[in-house]
Amino acid sequence: MKTKLFFLIFISIICISCDPENGFYLKGKVFDKNDKSTITNVKVEFICYTDNREWNFEKNIAETDKSGIFYDTIISLRRFDSVKIRINERGYLTKEIMTKRNKWKINQGFMKTGFDIDFGNIELIKK
Repeated sequence: MKTKLFFLIFISIICISCDPENGFYLKGKVFDKNDKSTITNVKVEFICYTDNREWNFEKNIAETDKSGIFYDTIISLRRFDSVKIRINERGYLTKEIMTKRNKWKINQGFMKTGFDIDFGNIELIKK
């Protein structure tokens, strides 16, 4: 009985001391402003901020699919305050969009919080 109680207390302490994960689920659709056609294979760079400090990741670039849509997930122990995307596509003006946490949909779970970040329709303008 003492062994089971000790094990339960030990597991509880470990779970409480663990930092919860945060999942940031990013999506959007990129298209040409003039003819409204979707733009495929566009690289979308993500830049995340906490307290106005920029955080870099190994994987911080997504690419649009054949429908012009990008999806990406960032798993982090940090809770970001804002996320900026930068789109630098050949033949188009560079586009940057920043969104803050108060506009994100938040999903709470056990030891994990999910933030749904929808950048919506993103129009690129030809040079």
